[in-house]
Amino acid sequence: MSDAGFLALLVLFPMVGIASRRWLAILAPAVGWPVFYLGVSQGSWGWGTSDAGDAWGVAFLVTMFGVSTTALAVAVARALRRSPN
Repeated sequence: MSDAGFLALLVLFPMVGIASRRWLAILAPAVGWPVFYLGVSQGSWGWGTSDAGDAWGVAFLVTMFGVSTTALAVAVARALRRSPN
């Protein structure tokens, strides 16, 4: 489940940015990725993480990547909307 969930969120958050064209959309990955990793850590879905806590560094990087790609998607969608084509 965690692999499928990871891939789904990886695609879903930028799509939300494209669809909404609102800067508020960057809150979705900013909240969604930590919640996802918290669930994995607690064993709510997937196999959990190691007890060393090393997954939180990865979670931070994935969160920043998600926020960045969603912000880029919003910027592109807004630029295309303003395009005179």
